[in-house]
Amino acid sequence: MRLLFVIGNLGDYHVPRYEALAELAIARGHEVALVEVFGRSGPYRFPQARRAAFFGAKPSNVVTLIEDAGEDDGHWYRVGAGLLAAVQRFEPDVVVTLGYNTSYSVVLWLLRLLRRRFALIYMSDSKSDDGTRYAIKERLKRMVVSTFDGALVAGEKHRAYARSLGIPLTRSRIGFDVIDVDYFSRASHAALANAAEVRQRFALPERYVLCVSRFVKRKNIDVLIDAFHRSGIYEDGYSLVLVGQGPCESELRDEIGRRQLTDRVTIVNSVANPDMPAIYALAEFVVLASAYDQWGLCINESFAAGRPAIVTGTCGVADELVLDGVNGFVIEPGDATALADRIERLATDATLRRRFSENAKSSIRRWMPELFATNAIELAESLAGVSTPATPPSVSPAGSEKSTILS
Repeated sequence: MRLLFVIGNLGDYHVPRYEALAELAIARGHEVALVEVFGRSGPYRFPQARRAAFFGAKPSNVVTLIEDAGEDDGHWYRVGAGLLAAVQRFEPDVVVTLGYNTSYSVVLWLLRLLRRRFALIYMSDSKSDDGTRYAIKERLKRMVVSTFDGALVAGEKHRAYARSLGIPLTRSRIGFDVIDVDYFSRASHAALANAAEVRQRFALPERYVLCVSRFVKRKNIDVLIDAFHRSGIYEDGYSLVLVGQGPCESELRDEIGRRQLTDRVTIVNSVANPDMPAIYALAEFVVLASAYDQWGLCINESFAAGRPAIVTGTCGVADELVLDGVNGFVIEPGDATALADRIERLATDATLRRRFSENAKSSIRRWMPELFATNAIELAESLAGVSTPATPPSVSPAGSEKSTILS
């Protein structure tokens, strides 16, 4: 089987997923190639260390179509021409791409309809309760999505949504939103050994509750500030650390001032990916109070660092990764009273925190790049009508030599 992986930009989160996919594909006797459409990231403006290391190793069967642009820059013609050439040269049996409405996924969808020579899988973490859904828009979306051959999604709620868009459960798998758990765990432990240095570098308080989020309305950070104030734990020496940035920052700072929490709430605007394990490691626990979140990768990171979490039921991780009363708490969005209660309980009960922490470290072991790779490959194999060879052929490791298949 020949598998083509197409993504807008191979950011740090995607690198370990693709590496696991490529390793498993080769081990099962398949050929895999990567097309990165844009050389620049749209959402992540700071350096992407994992991406730099990946491309620095000059991996085989990998190409970037437009080095000097990001997804927001357009370039429809160049995207279309580049993907057509890549498909013609590689002749994939299966193509896996991100989303069903990105410029490159639309091009691949059109090529799939016109050529009908490959199966097309989309990756997504959308679910039904991600904000307001409109019936007409959902019907139009279903007309497109139902013509895809399969879906690799985040969790079971996301499979249910894919099913509502016309993808049967037999043609969907979970595991899209995973992280490099081993890396995050190692880096977190290393940070604990240098806690004083980390605190000084980022001006972190001695004990804190952590929220990693964009400062936008739907993230409900104002609700978190309210709940933190109601909990009263700041009187016992706790602080709240907010890592992020966004259009609501000035409003949040005003709210912090109104509640006289200026000396108890720290805002850290930008932290590079390699530094995030340290921020999680020194926290007591993490809160994601969003009105909705498609998944919540910050909770994967929190669990990998051994820190429990409080999330809302409309976060994708709720009841999938975060289990209420097992490794954290799940509450209703917008309920500051309930959130304050859970914050107070976790902050004041060290035994509960330790139990949740141990369960968090155990729970995250399922949500690793290997889950992404296994489910992606098995779904691709089922769509391509192939099975794993009894004795996979001998092949060179990914990245061992520069291939000209996509050149």
